[in-house]
Amino acid sequence: MRRAAWGTGRMSPRDLAPPMTEADALSRTVDAKARGHFRYLADAPPPGTLHGAVLRSPHAHARVLHVDVTAARAIPGVHVVLGPDDVPPEFRYGLRLQDQPPLAQGTVRYHGEPVAILAAETAEIAARALAAIVVHYAPLEVVSDPAVALQTGVPVHPQGNLCHRFSFGRGDIAQAFAAAAHQITLQLETPRQMHAAMELEGGVAWREADDLVIRAPSQDPFYVARSVARLLGLTPAQVRVTGSPIGGGFGGKEDLHIQPLLALLAWHASRPVRLVMSRADSITAGYKRHPFRIDLRLGCDAAGRLLALDAQVLADTGAYASHGPEVLDTAMETIQGAYAFPAVRLEGRLAYTNNGVSGAFRGFGATQVQTALEAGIDQLARRARIDPLDFRRRNLAPATGDGPLDQDMVPQPELAWIGDRMAALPAPAPNTQLRYLTACGSALVRKGEGFGADGPNGAAGRLMLSAQGQITLVASLTDMGQGLTTAVRRMLCAQFDVQVDDVAVALGQTDADGAAAPDSGATSASRGSQIAQRLIRKGATGFTQAVLSRAASRLGCAADDLTFGAGGIYRTTARSNQPDLSFAALAGITEDITIPGLQATHGHPSAHSVFTACGARAEVAIDRWTGTVRVTRITLVPACGPPLSRSAFDGQMAGGAVQALGFVLTETLPTQEGRFTATNLDGYFIPTIADAPEICVEPIETLDPDDPVGLRGAGEIGLNAAAPAILCAVQEALGAAPPCLPVPAGWVLEQLKGLA
Repeated sequence: MRRAAWGTGRMSPRDLAPPMTEADALSRTVDAKARGHFRYLADAPPPGTLHGAVLRSPHAHARVLHVDVTAARAIPGVHVVLGPDDVPPEFRYGLRLQDQPPLAQGTVRYHGEPVAILAAETAEIAARALAAIVVHYAPLEVVSDPAVALQTGVPVHPQGNLCHRFSFGRGDIAQAFAAAAHQITLQLETPRQMHAAMELEGGVAWREADDLVIRAPSQDPFYVARSVARLLGLTPAQVRVTGSPIGGGFGGKEDLHIQPLLALLAWHASRPVRLVMSRADSITAGYKRHPFRIDLRLGCDAAGRLLALDAQVLADTGAYASHGPEVLDTAMETIQGAYAFPAVRLEGRLAYTNNGVSGAFRGFGATQVQTALEAGIDQLARRARIDPLDFRRRNLAPATGDGPLDQDMVPQPELAWIGDRMAALPAPAPNTQLRYLTACGSALVRKGEGFGADGPNGAAGRLMLSAQGQITLVASLTDMGQGLTTAVRRMLCAQFDVQVDDVAVALGQTDADGAAAPDSGATSASRGSQIAQRLIRKGATGFTQAVLSRAASRLGCAADDLTFGAGGIYRTTARSNQPDLSFAALAGITEDITIPGLQATHGHPSAHSVFTACGARAEVAIDRWTGTVRVTRITLVPACGPPLSRSAFDGQMAGGAVQALGFVLTETLPTQEGRFTATNLDGYFIPTIADAPEICVEPIETLDPDDPVGLRGAGEIGLNAAAPAILCAVQEALGAAPPCLPVPAGWVLEQLKGLA
């Protein structure tokens, strides 16, 4: 990967990124993962652990007439078997809409929905016991098309199939289109995409007296604790959850997966239980990216100034809401992209179907709609005979003013900076191979950070001096391989002017060292690094004062004469090479921190106040003989502030770019009568390192001096920019837009015939 950096001449905030090399002591932590020795949460079950198993529905939609577990319970070695009657019948879980039961209650709504669970001494005994459970079903009509779901008389849920709706308008849309010199319409269907994390959904749980301990990957441990407590009739403090480290999340471990089932088994068995999905189960019952149907109409004047956007979005959330309402809200806020539209009409609908369950996925709805919007922007620019990048730059939203839903927002001058940098990129190399049709496409996107104004944006944390004498941030944020632990340690080093060995991080738990840990909220929506930074900054003054005050009393001097340094506390009047008092001698000092969420004070309740932006240029080569589309190069221009770890930052960008390649060109998981057509990864085409193009990251590392937030998250914006850039490149090469993603191979061949 090639690196570059570019700025605007403005000074970066001094305390955001220390001058640390990539070869510093933090690199030592990767050794266990690189060698395959690292232990994840389900890898070390305690002695005497039982094997958990799940009986899943063979139907996508059916009445459950009777579940008989008598024979299974009689098998030697089986410790507990639970059916629907053994679960509180009214219990449901979900973030905004609590509509999902742990075991199907009267109706199964997707193929693979859990119907019964058990725990046995061995996997073999568990398999025999599953086979002994008798379930009588009455199949129902399968609802697989979201458009039909909103019209049909077949309800997936008793209240109907409309899960959520979004509406927003600004200006006179009819008048704006009447005044438009150029208009285009676009329709695009986006795919159901799998997270396909290397670590499968799974975990271990056991009772400790009246408490329950759960070790299972989760992007929001406190959400797990609260939900399981409701399920078992406990207090949240009685459910102790460790959700980190995670072997890959991408949003797939943000909602509950096996935790309710695992909790039920461990609680009733009074023995430790290990329950891990197989890859086939993960494909069948794991969360997916929401498929979207997007209809856009865009108009501009003769000078290429955008006038109007009319957008209709239909999303398929599957059998249960999960994060669907939040995904739709984010999508509809983001569908205006980085541009200023005087008139807009936005309508979004989220439908229940029997197509598994869709949930949070990296990009969180913005990926789908911005891919469509950027394709439409390209088409409109061509219609107006204006260079697509110039068209984008002249229509960028102003640095200050209201956000896309007319909400208050933090100023965003980065959009113009990105546009300038994109314009300065060198031209792609000319095509010298007649067999290949080459083209490049650009995109410029933004996305809100964290949750909307009505979401859980606040967070809590704790700064402390550990017994080992390390400055430690305790937070329930989780590390899922994105480098959060490394980033937080760098933040601590920068804030307190100490070395790597002087700091530590305790992440992903609801309790730490026997004490309740702070609830930092979900590690999602690109909020992890930003929340950690704000916690450290907010707590630094009080923590520093407490440490220096105690040190002053020990050293017999004024606190103002002391300062932090490598290994401990130093006198400012006579600084030596060794600390006058080590951090270990001061262990036990803590500072609890709570930060409020940054709120949008008007506009739609889903609105964000902080946005991240990124530009992208993709270069493609299309084989005229076979129709194969190959992405040869992607250049990303993210504006996230100074990276705390350049290697981790580049890794996020590169990972997002390759995931975008799959979204646009290869990955899809169709259904037939509610059943996914793939049962393993050999039937689902994820790009590999052999498919990865050259990736160049050219970050804008500065922030406006008056920026109130600091660095932005890098987890999603690279994906959201790369995906539309790839589609725009394909569209530019073939002179037409595909009807759906991934780009159909047959469609490419048809377009090539027309160009012959």
